[in-house]
Amino acid sequence: MHQQRDRVIKPYFSQKELLTYLQYCRQIKPKFTKSAGEKLANEFVRLRQNDVTKKNQSYRITIRQLESIIWLSEALAKLHADDEIRDEYVDEAVRLLSKSII
Repeated sequence: MHQQRDRVIKPYFSQKELLTYLQYCRQIKPKFTKSAGEKLANEFVRLRQNDVTKKNQSYRITIRQLESIIWLSEALAKLHADDEIRDEYVDEAVRLLSKSII
């Protein structure tokens, strides 16, 4: 990498443009679409049902994980500068959470 210093990667956006974009994204307050809200509820129920252990009927999936899915979904909407939280953001949030709790 250091041997090819003359081949500098040129960013698509200037630092100022990136900062402006991030400031704009922070101001967005996305709301769940009806279908995304339903998907969120269904996915949480599915995660809870798949999580129960046979020995003591305890859950690893709690309200904190539901909050995490909500926060991740909101962050994905903001990243895409979208004022709606869509099904695909919920899907990705659930995928990320599922991978992180293995």
